[in-house]
Amino acid sequence: MENPTQIDKYFLLKDFVIGQIKLLDEDRVRKMTSIKGEVENTEQQMDFDDWRKELDIFIQADINKASLATSYVTEKGSDYTVHRLKPGEKSPIQEIKVAYKGDEISQISFTSHQQNIFYTSESQGIISVDMATGKISSYQVSGTQKVWFLPINEIIVKGEILA
Repeated sequence: MENPTQIDKYFLLKDFVIGQIKLLDEDRVRKMTSIKGEVENTEQQMDFDDWRKELDIFIQADINKASLATSYVTEKGSDYTVHRLKPGEKSPIQEIKVAYKGDEISQISFTSHQQNIFYTSESQGIISVDMATGKISSYQVSGTQKVWFLPINEIIVKGEILA
């Protein structure tokens, strides 16, 4: 059964990430997490569910929703595709950029911005792909959150896949 709320007009980020998670199942990751300047370095083996949680922000950044069908302008170059939110359109995802080497995806990035009277949130995510294996080699997510009357919360997560 088709999902009428989903479209395939833009880069299928959710499908790409889910496909990568299947490839990464049981791979190890070296991860650096920084929250408000407190840094933690870890190394762990992750299964499908762990990867699903770890890369969920990329899945959530997918813009292939029927409500966004006319919200983005697409620009294509010889080695990239960019989907950029049109002025006046409403979506937290401002831009998705897919870089290619030949026909293969080498990197995917997104920027997000949400704001209301009490809250401002900005985030960026980057996935890099190992051209030899076709699998994600590293990822980074950074963001800031500002809630009214509270200090800014800065978060950075960097992961390097060890296989």
